[in-house]
Amino acid sequence: MAGKPILHYFDGRGRMEPIRWLLAAAGEEFEEKLMKTPEDLKKLRNDGSLMFQQVPMVEIDGMTLVQTRAILNYIAAKHNLYGKDIKERALIDIYSEGVADLNEIILHYPFLPPGDKDGSLTQIKEKSRNFPAFEKGFLVMAGKPVLHYFNGRGRMESIRWLLAAAGVEFEEKFFETREEFEKLIQGGTLMYERVPMVEMDGMNLVESRAILRYIAAKYGLYGRNLKEQAWIDMYVEGLRDLSDMIMYFPLSLPEEKEMNLEYILQRATMRFFPVYEKALRDPGKDFLVGSQLSWADIQLLEVILMAEECKPSVLSDFPLLQEFKVRISHIPTIYKFLQPGSQRKPPLDEESIKKVKKIFKFENGMFLKNMSTIEAEY
Repeated sequence: MAGKPILHYFDGRGRMEPIRWLLAAAGEEFEEKLMKTPEDLKKLRNDGSLMFQQVPMVEIDGMTLVQTRAILNYIAAKHNLYGKDIKERALIDIYSEGVADLNEIILHYPFLPPGDKDGSLTQIKEKSRNFPAFEKGFLVMAGKPVLHYFNGRGRMESIRWLLAAAGVEFEEKFFETREEFEKLIQGGTLMYERVPMVEMDGMNLVESRAILRYIAAKYGLYGRNLKEQAWIDMYVEGLRDLSDMIMYFPLSLPEEKEMNLEYILQRATMRFFPVYEKALRDPGKDFLVGSQLSWADIQLLEVILMAEECKPSVLSDFPLLQEFKVRISHIPTIYKFLQPGSQRKPPLDEESIKKVKKIFKFENGMFLKNMSTIEAEY
């Protein structure tokens, strides 16, 4: 039954606080059901309503929404706080993601060991230097999309997949060294001094989620209404969690690799893939959301193939996902992207890993450092 939104979380800020802010700003009253003990969270998980077994969770308009960004996007769109067109939405997404990055560090600060707090405080101050980005415009000439990144997968690969699935030709400008990356930063076009960056439709777009959502909306891959968009966002955010685990896996310490691989496969087969298998159960259900191809389908195929690179038999217990993989792989634009010679990138080899570490100043052991963030939709 629809009524006031009901927020399920603990009695504190965390990932629910931006949702409270947005509902309050929209003038929408809400109720809260607060978890007091681990048993309360376990009960919520066991009743089957908590997709991906994570909070925050919001009951709103007859739906049970999870994944913070999916919830925020739905509320913003419903209450006309999400721009007048897809370009305005892209800008809102970029600004929101920049703020979310800073908020994430502040959110975790109280839980850090005393010895790590000084370093985190320095990082907070460093991130705050990005606030001048909110005062800059960043229009460019329109033409084919131009993708700025290193010559590898990373956060750009999902963007390549989405453009290719939409049948959009694009160009790529690779930086091969730290110096070339710093030159791009110094050029003043890189908001937040981060990549991926895509020149598209007269804009310099940053923040991978903002870029993906803009492309999906522009090419009819983002659902037919707000509810379909909310489902797409939830599915995509779950896939992002799993793909991040796989993406950071090559940066595991040698002694952690076996443990980390086991962790990835356990999460894939116990937490994530069951959600998508269930979504495809209805007779005649060819797509995750609605009756047409969406961003969520494309992202799911990408992540399935990534997981199969970790373990070829990872889908052995998921017959509907096996059928889905074959079906979506044969969509003409996607089939073309999967052929040798396309702009799809291979997994990182040892030489590429060394190069990436130098460009971005990555360090070994980043898998475990990033798992705390991925796990803690808390």
